[in-house]
Amino acid sequence: MEIIKSSVHPQIIKVEIGAEYNESQKKVTGTVELDIENQAHFVDVINGIFEEGRVYVVVDMQHVSYIDSSGLWALFEGHKKAAQKSGKLVLLQPTKDVKRVLDITKMSSKIQVFSEEAPAIAQLISDSELVDPE
Repeated sequence: MEIIKSSVHPQIIKVEIGAEYNESQKKVTGTVELDIENQAHFVDVINGIFEEGRVYVVVDMQHVSYIDSSGLWALFEGHKKAAQKSGKLVLLQPTKDVKRVLDITKMSSKIQVFSEEAPAIAQLISDSELVDPE
């Protein structure tokens, strides 16, 4: 599993999850599962973001094909820690199967889910009362 972080706003970090990092395209590609085997790596990345003082996070889920209970736990831990720091974690573009699990487990009622990046960023800016520098 590869996870890359990028700044999409002075206060907002986007986290992309995929099977591998494509150097020429500068993005992750390939499907991956967020499960017991790799959830610790995901949690470490999210905790690192919080330790840097960033508390607004967009997690791009478009390459996550499957999520188990440990993956759900990792997402909820990120959500909870962001909230404790007066921030927010939102999910972007979950696959159909992952979205179904989020809905069945009621996780989508706790963590906001967006199908497009622009509204997710706009919501975080609005929620945090950040001012877009542009």
